[in-house]
Amino acid sequence: MRRPIQLSVTAAALVLLTGCGAAVGAGGTPGTDSGTPAGPGPSEPPEPQFSFEHVSSCSQVEAAVQPYIEGLVPNEANVVDEWGVSCSWETADGELDPANIRSVSVQLAPVERDAEAPDPSLVAQTEGGVVIDDTWVTSTGGVAFSLTLGTAVAGATATTVWVPGVEATIGGGTWDGYPALDGPAAVEVVRGLITQT
Repeated sequence: MRRPIQLSVTAAALVLLTGCGAAVGAGGTPGTDSGTPAGPGPSEPPEPQFSFEHVSSCSQVEAAVQPYIEGLVPNEANVVDEWGVSCSWETADGELDPANIRSVSVQLAPVERDAEAPDPSLVAQTEGGVVIDDTWVTSTGGVAFSLTLGTAVAGATATTVWVPGVEATIGGGTWDGYPALDGPAAVEVVRGLITQT
């Protein structure tokens, strides 16, 4: 018999552990250190920027999190507006199946162009914390990490995926009989929801 567990996950757990700071721009004028004018010189290509402007409703997000939300109902407070995306699915009223005592959430927020990636080192030192090694995230100059509470059978996971232009927080987890919305799965959800600008 499966043990009931409420998987209500928000960004709060990870916000307490990490934060985004503003990037410090380079000061000075080119050429002042050497006393000679600087030529054009080689320059590094700019990092890609990402956006979720094409997401206009939680119905689009719902398609990206199937089958993780099977048996759940949309939260009445779901909203997509100029501030971002906040969509979640939860246990239906009167639900008796222990497998459906859980929730899934997706939050997308815009990130300023000059923002600095959060430091995941504190999460890595926390029990249940994992820095996600993902080639796509790394190639964008981003970072991804998750925090899991519970057991291998039923647990709640909050995953943050930060790439230039977007910070996403995915709440889900793992439960018996359903695919796990763990860190790597959350990265794929985010990857499917954002576009490069």
